[in-house]
Amino acid sequence: MSKTSVNIQSNSTIAKFFDLGQRLMSLFIATALPAITGGAVLGVSVGKSALMAGFMAVVQVVQKLAQASTDGSLTSEEIAEAFGKTSKTR
Repeated sequence: MSKTSVNIQSNSTIAKFFDLGQRLMSLFIATALPAITGGAVLGVSVGKSALMAGFMAVVQVVQKLAQASTDGSLTSEEIAEAFGKTSKTR
């Protein structure tokens, strides 16, 4: 039997898609948690306040990503900037 080597290449588009999805979900949860407390204190439905806070945060990031992708592609730096992280230069 001969051994064959399989060369698997990663697809950068799919990797970016999953990275963005994970980041957006984390942003939604991180923004919704404080809103749950605020909604409870103010008497607003906990679910409504969490959904509104999370949705608004995600929409802001998606808007920044859309503005950055006018050339049809997103770089890692553009994604980091949309999430509020500035790229560090050495």
